[in-house]
Amino acid sequence: MFRNILITALFIGVFSTFTACSEGQAGTNSNSKTPVYQISTVMPAKAGFSVDFKYNQDGKDRSFAELTKGKVVLLNFWGTWCGPCRRELPDLIEISKDLKNKDFIMIGIAMEQVAPTDAAKKVAEFGGDKGIEYINFIANNAIREAYGKIPSVPTTFIIDKNGKIIEKIVGSRDKATFMTSINRLLN
Repeated sequence: MFRNILITALFIGVFSTFTACSEGQAGTNSNSKTPVYQISTVMPAKAGFSVDFKYNQDGKDRSFAELTKGKVVLLNFWGTWCGPCRRELPDLIEISKDLKNKDFIMIGIAMEQVAPTDAAKKVAEFGGDKGIEYINFIANNAIREAYGKIPSVPTTFIIDKNGKIIEKIVGSRDKATFMTSINRLLN
């Protein structure tokens, strides 16, 4: 009897995780407020502009362009395994909270070194532990290529309200440095 209950519980747990990941969002743990989505389609890159891509949110196809329309964007390619990424993370979280009511959006693209569904779960759990509340996507080869192959992380793009890439920052930075770039575009 106990064995049957255990098998049933295990099946339900595996099925719920699979269902959540297959809909595009990671199966997040209960303390995670980190939205994590898989990129489904990457549009052709246009030189000097952000790259549009599609993802599924709550059963609906969405796009990066729709999400960022009319907003200044800090687009951060990072990894949970990356020391410099971890060092700048508290500043990124603070910026995201400080500018929550402005025409601004913080977006992470995680460059995890595991299978995409494992990566989504890992990023959601890591994000929950660290207090990341801004949206994250799991990188795929197409998005890496579209942004110039992203040879190292962190790599951050500051994008204006029209989708034009204003600045590319390779390596970690502090809050003041990021804010200087962002404030030029918000004012």
